[in-house]
Amino acid sequence: GEIIKTEKAFPERRLRGVLEELSVGCSRFVTLANKDVNQAGRTKLDRERLKSCMREMDSMGQQAKQIRTQVKKNTVRDKLKLAQNFLQKLRFLADEPQHSIPDVFVWMMSNNKRIAYARIPSKDILYSIVDEETGKDCGKVKAVFLKLPGKKSFGPAGWTVQAKLELYLWLGLNKQRKDFLSGLPNGFEEIKAAKMGPSLQSVPPVSLVYNMKQVFQLRAHMYQARSLFAADSSGLSDPFARVFFSTHSQVTEVLSETLCPTWDQLLVFDDVELFGEASELRDDPPIIVVEIYDQDTVGKAEFIGRTFAKPTIKMCDEHYGPPRFPPQLEYYQVYRGNCTAGELLAAFELLQIGQGGRADLPPLEGPTDSERGPILPVPLGIRPVLSRYRIEVLFWGLRDLKRINLAQVDRPRVDIECAGRGVQSVLIQNYKKNPNFSTLVKWFEVVSATSVWPLHPGGLSRCHQPETLSSRTLSRSAGDIIVNMDSEPPIQKMDTVVKLDAVSDKEKKKKKKKKKGGVEDEDETDERVLDWWSKYFASIETLKEVGSNIKPDDLLLKGSKTKEKSKEKKNLKDKKKGQAADGFEKRPVKAKVDELVVYNKELESEFGSFEDWLHTFNLYRGKAGDDDEHVLDDDRIVGRFKGSLCMYKLPLSEEITREAGFDPSMGMFQSIPHNDPINVLVRVYVVRATDLHPADINGKADPYIVIKLGKSEVKDKENYISKQLNPVFGKSFDIEATFPMESMLTVSVYDWDLVGTDDLIGETKIDLENRFYSKYRATCGISSSYSVHGYNVWRDPMKPSQILAKLCKDGKINGPHYGPGGKVKVANRIFHGPTELEDENGLKKQSEEHLALTVLNHWEEIPRVGCKLIPEHVETRPLLNPDKPGIEQGRIEMWVDMFPMDMPAPGPAIDISPRKPKRYELRVIIWNTDEVILEDDDYFTGEKSSDIFVRGWLKGQQEDKQDTDVHYHSLTGEGNFNWRFVFPFDYLMAEEKIVISKKESMFSWDETEYKIPPRLTLQVWDADHFSADDFLGAIELDLNRFPRGAKTAKQCSLDMIRNEQELPTISIFKQKRVKGWWPFVARDENDEMELTGKVEAELHLVTAEEAEKSPVGLGRNEPDPLEKPNRPDTSLMWFLGPLKSIRYFIWHNYRWLILKALGLILLLLMLGLFLYSIPGYLVKKMLGA
Repeated sequence: GEIIKTEKAFPERRLRGVLEELSVGCSRFVTLANKDVNQAGRTKLDRERLKSCMREMDSMGQQAKQIRTQVKKNTVRDKLKLAQNFLQKLRFLADEPQHSIPDVFVWMMSNNKRIAYARIPSKDILYSIVDEETGKDCGKVKAVFLKLPGKKSFGPAGWTVQAKLELYLWLGLNKQRKDFLSGLPNGFEEIKAAKMGPSLQSVPPVSLVYNMKQVFQLRAHMYQARSLFAADSSGLSDPFARVFFSTHSQVTEVLSETLCPTWDQLLVFDDVELFGEASELRDDPPIIVVEIYDQDTVGKAEFIGRTFAKPTIKMCDEHYGPPRFPPQLEYYQVYRGNCTAGELLAAFELLQIGQGGRADLPPLEGPTDSERGPILPVPLGIRPVLSRYRIEVLFWGLRDLKRINLAQVDRPRVDIECAGRGVQSVLIQNYKKNPNFSTLVKWFEVVSATSVWPLHPGGLSRCHQPETLSSRTLSRSAGDIIVNMDSEPPIQKMDTVVKLDAVSDKEKKKKKKKKKGGVEDEDETDERVLDWWSKYFASIETLKEVGSNIKPDDLLLKGSKTKEKSKEKKNLKDKKKGQAADGFEKRPVKAKVDELVVYNKELESEFGSFEDWLHTFNLYRGKAGDDDEHVLDDDRIVGRFKGSLCMYKLPLSEEITREAGFDPSMGMFQSIPHNDPINVLVRVYVVRATDLHPADINGKADPYIVIKLGKSEVKDKENYISKQLNPVFGKSFDIEATFPMESMLTVSVYDWDLVGTDDLIGETKIDLENRFYSKYRATCGISSSYSVHGYNVWRDPMKPSQILAKLCKDGKINGPHYGPGGKVKVANRIFHGPTELEDENGLKKQSEEHLALTVLNHWEEIPRVGCKLIPEHVETRPLLNPDKPGIEQGRIEMWVDMFPMDMPAPGPAIDISPRKPKRYELRVIIWNTDEVILEDDDYFTGEKSSDIFVRGWLKGQQEDKQDTDVHYHSLTGEGNFNWRFVFPFDYLMAEEKIVISKKESMFSWDETEYKIPPRLTLQVWDADHFSADDFLGAIELDLNRFPRGAKTAKQCSLDMIRNEQELPTISIFKQKRVKGWWPFVARDENDEMELTGKVEAELHLVTAEEAEKSPVGLGRNEPDPLEKPNRPDTSLMWFLGPLKSIRYFIWHNYRWLILKALGLILLLLMLGLFLYSIPGYLVKKMLGA
């Protein structure tokens, strides 16, 4: 990346140069090392390491050479990655496994005791004549931090810096010693010790005297810190900051009980002397160290964290003004060990004091606040501009409060505090009876910053038990409360483009389907009755289809379906009304199944945790933990506060307060429902679970569902599903609950055990209260179309028109106005839709429900109050186990409907029980085989032949395999059978799977259900009397998609299997009856497919009822027997009449030869006769007789 950025013109040239250098360097290393290999004083490790280095370098040099030739303009990036791999390899090789040169230790002593130390790796300070080969800190002035020795340096105690040294180190060979001062800042004189003897030319000087020194003033503007680490047991800290620069240090004041201190303090370091040339200092100023501590009343201050900063420098000849001055406040990340511990907002400037002394510097204002004494505030140009804000707090309620010192919480209160001001909630009189607050909205004002910086002062809320003293406060830091002031979220344009794309692709797909066999599709839907599962599977198909078209991240998979539908409808809506009707007609005919949305994550992540106006804040107690920071934080949670915060600048504009129905007591939280207890019927539908974590020794589990809500618990133990990790539950559970006391729903999957207690596999928790009150209307999903009967029946007790009317009333929207011709107007938008409704008997009547539903499905388009209403859906939630935190134990597909009890009661729950498989019978008649390869040799004649039989079975039922009788002694590979196999099986149409139930072993308690694809296997074998039968070839037909059989044996070829993808396929479930020739194949020695025979078969599929009406026999038995095959006699008589068979096979194999020989004999006879009779004939002619 660097290369490409720095040399815009020719990165590839530069990379070539680097690689060239690398390969040359490698070969140089190898030649040098070769001389070095056999030197004395080497251990075995040294020799082996040198060899391995040489090997690596050699190969790297070769590779670098090779890559160099391939570097082109368009391949620079890839080759750069390879070059970076080389760099990592070299860094790894450069580290010595053994320490060859000892490291340098610097110790700080006091009273002959070692107090603190620093260890400097010798390779970092090693000198070389070649600059690139010098250690990174050789001949440079570096700041070194000393730490405690031994065990004391571990953990938080060892994180404080014991001392800071500035060192100049140089380590080199004796002959290079003249260079050792070359890296020091200029402007010094050496003072050497008195000469000992003439032998040493350059002795290190005893001390250096700098004549050139620059005097500076450092101004540290310490404004505030936020999200600091909680260092006290109250969950807060009493922070102060200490600033170190060069040899000086100063501290800010201590602010008590806060994690977001605003010090607003300027620390001035006067007359800081720095040595060296001014230009050098300007380019590389010394660093400033800021450490933040927690002041404790007893004992030492506790370390919170540390950060480093570089000051902005102004030399005396520079102007103090923009763009660099006055400096901007910046956030510095505070670290505690390796973890972050907050952020510091500060600015640092280093000003050179020139000839005129301090008078030339920009002036400082004196202390402004008499209460704070001599403390200087951050000056105006740097400090943020302050203005008045009002913070409104919505107090909703408290949840899941834990005990305090074993006592139950009974009358809690919540305090909210921000930037030194705050507000208290009313007391909750009886937490057990009603954990909600009686007064909902309160507010307070703060003075806060408005500037370029998102300066949100940290908010802080605490929950008190008034009878207890504040030492026991449960308190929580909301950290930063970021208030979003945007009225409407910006719309992402990209989404739409992608989604529309998906639509067009899908339409194409559908059209393709239609061309091939649109008619069949429709028949199929009528034939099998639709149920909820058809809807579910159709939706999953759509999810996959859309997925494959746009290759989305999980993010896009969200609700692609509904979006897509809405797009299609939108496109139609934009046409004129007259065309709208054709538009609906034009949609491709795919058996139309109403769909729902399958979310492949939990609904909360899709809809912002339903915190559209009600937020949940965790309440923490006690000190923050240090080990892996967040693991312990969960143990500190002592409850949850539900409410919301809203912050706005004063004064407020008139329009808002003047609006009709504005309730000043509710402030910004208008039209919020009351929070009195409410009775709700909760209906939980559990569809299925996937990828469960195995709970038994056999690697499986016997899962069942347990649902808890408040005090009620439903255990579905008797309906456990045996030995399944992907169980289909298909169940609904009804529970009555009272919000807010019982609002946390837990759906758990347990593993049933015959002996002992059942184990928890995983559980998921859903906060129903947030869903219930959300403006997304998560009580009952809105389906894509309205019907009063059938599989897609409307679930909500309120009809779409009632829901729409209520939404319009609550949102103070004009509408809905239903007009003629299928129009409805809401706010300023007009929607179109059908107006006729069909009841069970197929009678149509006028209704506004479809229209209302169209508006609900497009509610996000309504201005101001619009948002996406939750569609009819299935959500996928991860199952977690508290004993195995952070590891998903499987996923569960489910959804929850909620109906308030004061409304009309909902209808019965939809039946989503798993489909029962349908019983079928597959009848396979094997008529003939042909061109089967010949395996056996005849005793008498050495003739090849085969004793053919065919075997068949359905996948998963190998033990029920069936064989034909044997066609003995086939000399041509032809076999005649007329033999019938009958395979009964249970089949799930929707999933295209055969269902098999069988016990896994003789010790199993109950049967396990398996689902496998329907595949018929046919094999051809050669029967042997005295040895095992020989396998000749096989074919496996997927009964849903298999190639159509060839009409004759000649047309049947290996291509039917090779090009299976291109050929049209048929399904036995649609065709019912198929006859044709299929090839048998086997793999030869080279693993190539070869044709080993052909079979003429007939497949006939009947349902169990049809099979009862017209039964058939196995083989050639009654009822409906098949006739005996007409087999040549050799096949059976070979052992009785060898002569017969000899005649048969001589004539069969040598008939052409015999015929040719006969022809030849005839010809010779004629020629002989001709030669015999011609002399007499000639004589006759001659004599003229």
